[in-house]
Amino acid sequence: GDRSRGHRQMRKNAAGGAAALELEMSTGTFEYDSDQDADTAAEYGEERASLIMGGFGNGGGGGGGRGLAKQRRGRNGNTANGADINAAAANSNGGGALSLTPKAKTALLVLAGLAAITFLFVDNAGVALDPARADAASGGEIDEGALYRPGASPHGNSFGGENNVGHPGGAKAASRGVGVAFEEIIIPASNFGMASRSLNAENVVNLLGHYMHDEHRSPYGSHLYDRGKEELDGEQARYVEKMAKVREEWGAWSFRDPRPDRPVANFDAVDYKDLPNDQLPEGCWQTDESYVKDFIREARGLVDRVQEGIYAEYGSPLKGGDGTTLTDEEKAERARRWGPKIVPADDEGAENDPNKDDPNGIATMSSVAFDGLVRKLLHALITNDEWYAVLGGHSAAAGHGNQFQQNRQITFHHLMEPVFDKLGVRLVSRNMGQGGVGTLQFSIGGKDMYGEADIMEWDSAMTEKGNTVDLWNKQAILSGERVPVILSPFHFNVMDETNGTAMMGNLLVDAPMVPATPDDEKQAEAMPWAIRHLDGRAEKYNAICWEPRSDLTPVENQDAHPGSQVSWHPGWRYHQFQGRKVALILLKGLAAALDRWEAGIEADGFPLAEDYWHVGGLYNTIREHLRTHVNTPNEVEVEGGEKTDVRSPCENAFPFLPRVCRVAMHGYGMWEPRAHKSYDLLNIIEPAPNGYRPHWVEKNWYSGFDVLPFVQRIPDGEVDPHAIAIATTFPAPDLDHDWIEDEDSGGGGTNSTPGANEPPTRRWLREATHRAFHNHLTVVDVGSLELAQRRAKSKSQQRRRLGDDSEAITPGRGWVAKGWAAGEGFCDGSPQSECNRGEHNKCMSVGHNDNHRDVAGSTLSGWLVFTVPNVKEGIIMARMEWWCGGNELLTKEWSEVNNGQTLDTAPWNVTEPWSQLSTRRLMAVKEEHPMHPDDYDSHRRLGKPTPEQLVLDDFKMDIAINGKITKTMEREEWISHIGEMSKNCAIWPLMDDISYAERDWAEGDDGETVEVAIRFRQESAPHQGYCLSHIYYA
Repeated sequence: GDRSRGHRQMRKNAAGGAAALELEMSTGTFEYDSDQDADTAAEYGEERASLIMGGFGNGGGGGGGRGLAKQRRGRNGNTANGADINAAAANSNGGGALSLTPKAKTALLVLAGLAAITFLFVDNAGVALDPARADAASGGEIDEGALYRPGASPHGNSFGGENNVGHPGGAKAASRGVGVAFEEIIIPASNFGMASRSLNAENVVNLLGHYMHDEHRSPYGSHLYDRGKEELDGEQARYVEKMAKVREEWGAWSFRDPRPDRPVANFDAVDYKDLPNDQLPEGCWQTDESYVKDFIREARGLVDRVQEGIYAEYGSPLKGGDGTTLTDEEKAERARRWGPKIVPADDEGAENDPNKDDPNGIATMSSVAFDGLVRKLLHALITNDEWYAVLGGHSAAAGHGNQFQQNRQITFHHLMEPVFDKLGVRLVSRNMGQGGVGTLQFSIGGKDMYGEADIMEWDSAMTEKGNTVDLWNKQAILSGERVPVILSPFHFNVMDETNGTAMMGNLLVDAPMVPATPDDEKQAEAMPWAIRHLDGRAEKYNAICWEPRSDLTPVENQDAHPGSQVSWHPGWRYHQFQGRKVALILLKGLAAALDRWEAGIEADGFPLAEDYWHVGGLYNTIREHLRTHVNTPNEVEVEGGEKTDVRSPCENAFPFLPRVCRVAMHGYGMWEPRAHKSYDLLNIIEPAPNGYRPHWVEKNWYSGFDVLPFVQRIPDGEVDPHAIAIATTFPAPDLDHDWIEDEDSGGGGTNSTPGANEPPTRRWLREATHRAFHNHLTVVDVGSLELAQRRAKSKSQQRRRLGDDSEAITPGRGWVAKGWAAGEGFCDGSPQSECNRGEHNKCMSVGHNDNHRDVAGSTLSGWLVFTVPNVKEGIIMARMEWWCGGNELLTKEWSEVNNGQTLDTAPWNVTEPWSQLSTRRLMAVKEEHPMHPDDYDSHRRLGKPTPEQLVLDDFKMDIAINGKITKTMEREEWISHIGEMSKNCAIWPLMDDISYAERDWAEGDDGETVEVAIRFRQESAPHQGYCLSHIYYA
């Protein structure tokens, strides 16, 4: 998305008329348009007032700004309904000045009066506009006198309130079209040319987060459960009691900003958001020394509380059951056992490290990696940026056997999201693991497949070994905008290749700091719940396929639990523990970052000097070292008369195209998860003359988050770090949660809107909740003028550039989309994903994202034409499958190419029976592709077909570039590429033109758009299908 804030309009709802205020973010001034025509005014008058400040930061690297999720930042997401005066009464303190004409001033006064009147009569006006109290609340108790302002400080609590549509107050707001699901979604993006789009609108809306992190409403008390009202009310009462106890025992977040308004620094104006301090607007929070010092103190308390919560959860509490507290020596020993263990980055230092043989610790990190982690965290804190955590791996890493929400990456996210939120940072976590394969299918596409990453973990040792893993490391560094901290056991020569600057570490799998579960069951039950049977000998899985709900009843009877519960797939406790390890790494980093912030101010003055937190220099240094070192034009060099291999392991893995190891790669793909919708291969396929192109027919059967399974609740009395993380001293929003049970047990009752004094029924609440679940999101991409101009230029190049023989390169109408789960969904690897929800799924809420999909076609399908943007290095490749197509394709009953309708322009319609033919056929035979196989290789070659059987002697593949056939690959050459460099990953080069890389590209030029087309020819077996799943390019 586009990072720059640009222009935003503020709409005011005032009786029968309206006035428009426009905020010019670059100057910080308001302009009033008094000549707005009546029709437009009336349109504005129908909308809720909303000043969208563009967020309190944005996501570098297409990460997108914190935009919408932070623009309505009242306590727990609650805002005044009716005329939302988010920041309209902003005065001219500090940065932006209120610049109004006399007419505008009069109009604004009228609006202010109307708003004040409206405020008195609007229901649920639980958030006042008065400034918050500057003094922190005492202890951990709710400060009932605190009134928190929406749209102000980024350091509050975003979750819950009217945005928690799983509870009556949020459902009632949704019934009026109020809440984050009904706002314009602002997706800012980087102006950095290599940045990958990584923030989806669903990540911003994040209804799951509002449901899970609401400190005042129990997720188990939702009206969406198929449980009686009395039971749900009991859950709510126990939750309120639990959270009160957490605040009392552990403390709570109580930071408030005393200022009623602040200007917002625009970090988007510079690369990497490295804004010089002298360009910070006066009055923004980063320039308020008192604010910063109070924030550091409050943040340090939060980090310490959550860290201690994890220690206590796993049997290492600060305070024992007898009331004694660990001594300093005992705390030091605990820190040694848990780590992470920081080791010297250089070989000599590592060799002389006295702790080198110490088996303890959750992870090992080089001192360079930890220092880089601290710098990156400081940068995120100061710029209110996104923080991207990405995991790539196999089925065990993906969490097969468990529900998707139980996997290690997502359990990490559920704990750390509310922590980062209070620190002003949006956490985006993705599990990009896939069953039965390695990581090469994604890593060769760079960050376009994985999304931007700040910390990136590799875990695919069961399915991937060897030199291709070196590409994973290199593309993690080279591609995208951000250079991540890399956690992997296989570093290869990356440290030498980057002159010791790469940020490398390794997450350890052992747990020497956790006591083993005794065989005696009574003794086992006395252990903390989180570590009991951590080894998986008992109670390994508690995943279910469906939690009974009041709003949905699946068409198919649901299985008791997900499949793939096999010996090599760890259970939920292991996943949670691995997630807690990553959480501890970041908590340690945050603690060090806060210390460095404070020490830096003391040493070099306020605000913190740029040398402490800017990241551009670090990223550029690492990348330049790697590009310079991995740049070997010859495979061998002569030393003393003998030949020596001088290429990196990555280059040896790609002897036909070693350049992929030293340039930033990009890609489009069919497989899921996929970090952003923009990189779907279907997006770049050109339609046939009649408008047809491969598509999906099936849709998800339901939308919205899955309710939490009751069987997975944390037992009473156990330490709950998540409750510690979400606790604040802010009182509950003034929302009406009253409701009554339906008149009949079958979910009947009235659907009518309840009267003024009549509480709604459960059915009415369900339908209101579903209004938020099904609302079509309005997304606005915002970018800098320079970026817009570049994209416009690129778009102008995206036209079909055919040669003289245009008919030969006409896009075919015989290609079809197919896959394990053939339907549309949102599968980006994040907790917000909604995957594999087909109507006839028998494990509906398992939620796993990995899904192998392809575009399939035969000789009769015609040309597959796709447009590849921003080609700068002259590299285009395709991942294909020689064995997957079969004969059950759209062309099964055809006897000639495109069924003899190559140039037919009669409009294609998705409702036409023939357009859905292939989907039905594929659904009928999808048993050949199990949903989540433990070993995909054995299934995909059921019956063991051979290339000799499927790729016959007369096989050919034509390749056309920009409308001209540039190569015909005969069978022998084509077969030479079916060898898999990594499990189930064979790659065919389509274009390798070094002249692109040798061009004198103008500064800021993103490259050239290239049209590529392929077709298969095989007269002896014209119906034999082949598949293409990814396009990679640079």
